[in-house]
Amino acid sequence: MKNGLRGLAAAVALFPAASMAENLSYNYLEGGLAFYPDFESQDFIGLDTRGSVALNENIFAFGGFKYLTDDVDLTALHAGAGYRHGLDARTDIWGGLTMEYQEYDWDRGGEVDDTGLGLRAGLRHQLNNDLELGIGGRVVSGDLDYVGFTGTARYAIEPDFKLFAELDVYDGEPGILGGATFEF
Repeated sequence: MKNGLRGLAAAVALFPAASMAENLSYNYLEGGLAFYPDFESQDFIGLDTRGSVALNENIFAFGGFKYLTDDVDLTALHAGAGYRHGLDARTDIWGGLTMEYQEYDWDRGGEVDDTGLGLRAGLRHQLNNDLELGIGGRVVSGDLDYVGFTGTARYAIEPDFKLFAELDVYDGEPGILGGATFEF
């Protein structure tokens, strides 16, 4: 009876760890190129970088920087904290609250910028040892408010180095991103 209770106590203590997705890292740096053809009459091309650091098993800090250019320069920056929950050994859902900064700067003079709150959430799934798939969404408030959606694939070249491709719908405008992810 005593051993049975110890076994039950050990199983209960280990259950949260077992439910977290084994292969999904929340410690990474990611960067690449972004292309948004015909985004508000612009063919934006530029840099997109992101990162995340796990603070404990469930809570992580994350952020990103995007710089796109054509006749107008678009700068977007976000930083915040999130919570992840493992649905099974290979699947997580996550959500987070962010501070969002956006700036539009026209070549012929003039600019507009705004800071607001954002809500971001998604689902990540490790399909096999090499391929991770994810979907996400974001709602950003403020004068430059928008809604965005992403679909992402990451393919492992090495255990801690992946190539990624992403389809991003940014305020109704589709874009494609590609680059590399380094996990630490």
